[in-house]
Amino acid sequence: MYVNDAGSLNTVASYFGRINYAFRSKYLLTASLRADGSSKFTGSNRWGVFPSVGAGWVISQEDFMKGQNLFNTLKLRGSWGKIGNMSVPANLSVLTVNSSYVYTGGDGSTAAGASITTIVPPVTYWERGVGTDIGLEAALLNSRLTAEIDYYNRKTEKAIFDIPILGSLGTSGSSIVGNQATFQNQGMEFLVTWKNTASTDFSYSLSANLAINTNKVLEVSTGAIPIYQAVGTTGSNNYNTRTVIGEPIGEFYGLQVIGIFQNVGEINAYKNSKGTVIQSTAVPGDFKYRDVNDDGVIDDKDRVVLGNPNPKFTYGFNSTWNFKAFDLTLDFQGVAGVQIYDANLGLRYGTENFTQDFWLNRWHGDGTSNTYPSANIGGGLNYRSNSFYVENGSYFRVRNAQLGYTIPSSITDKIKISKIRVYLNAQNALNLFKYRGFSPEIGGGPTRAGVDVNVYPLYATYTFGVNVTF
Repeated sequence: MYVNDAGSLNTVASYFGRINYAFRSKYLLTASLRADGSSKFTGSNRWGVFPSVGAGWVISQEDFMKGQNLFNTLKLRGSWGKIGNMSVPANLSVLTVNSSYVYTGGDGSTAAGASITTIVPPVTYWERGVGTDIGLEAALLNSRLTAEIDYYNRKTEKAIFDIPILGSLGTSGSSIVGNQATFQNQGMEFLVTWKNTASTDFSYSLSANLAINTNKVLEVSTGAIPIYQAVGTTGSNNYNTRTVIGEPIGEFYGLQVIGIFQNVGEINAYKNSKGTVIQSTAVPGDFKYRDVNDDGVIDDKDRVVLGNPNPKFTYGFNSTWNFKAFDLTLDFQGVAGVQIYDANLGLRYGTENFTQDFWLNRWHGDGTSNTYPSANIGGGLNYRSNSFYVENGSYFRVRNAQLGYTIPSSITDKIKISKIRVYLNAQNALNLFKYRGFSPEIGGGPTRAGVDVNVYPLYATYTFGVNVTF
């Protein structure tokens, strides 16, 4: 009996070497070289070589820093390096055939048929991450205050992901995987930590971090032609993300909603500069779109950039507190300057369930809403990707909170136990965001990030535990 477990086999071989050098404990050098080979690629493309080099200068060790009382440590560092990514399906270069088709002739007769699942794949090779980092580290006030500031410039060269292909090419598949784009992440990172022991009974540590990032596409496989993706939308040609040179990768793209038609008179009154009714087939409760090029027709030429799924800011705050036998840990995290495409809203029109927010705020008569459409918007242009689905994805979250108590040694010594600590822990206990969906933390590939298609809601976890050390 033949059994197919739908698995695949791939192998990886690696060689790695590293050199560390320090001169007088103030001039530091690190260099590494690794070579990785993967069976997922073919021929000479199977191997990728990834070098890196880093240098550091401990300024506080220099003679001209002697006698100063401000810095305990001051260090300047810089690095450059490459890493590789082989996250592609196995046997990508093998052309596969789907033989489950049945074709019907003009006389009604049927015959078994087959179709290739994709076009002949292009030559695929290692995706490479190339990064440069320059940083400054400092410790002050008897090392109670430490700080780091970094500038980084990181490029993902020949990123591997899938792009749509035309069905007219005669394939049963709808996309092809390959090295599609090169994009850049550039920005600054800051970290500040304060540690202090106020007394024998009380100590604490506070730490805050901030990252500022700008994402930009440098190159795409299609040249000047953008790469469009339809993620979680109705209709294979209803594209809602766009990847084009000079813009963020996977930016949201579609029509701009400027209101909701309240009545027939408002529909007839919506005209371009030449007096043409722009949305003559609309009905009250439908989306009213901006005619960007003023040609009297709402079509693909009216699409605009609607949002960026790549966060501009990420930040965090961590603290630990110790008072006698009690300890408390708090971990906060947040994201700002990011948008989400709520594809769930577009999939629920019709007979599906509606969210409470939509149902209570929907248009259901003249003047009831100029933001939410009618529940009966199954026709016309209402399903087109548009700004109604794009929302603010910023959030603030209490990622973790833990309160612990260590039982005094005067008690544990009597039962021959070194330490007993009991604790209460809460994960994701507090989440603050304006997004209408379940969770603003949306993943996805480079051109699919930030699109919410039935993302599982984030749940809070509360734990009670005991740690025992013998």
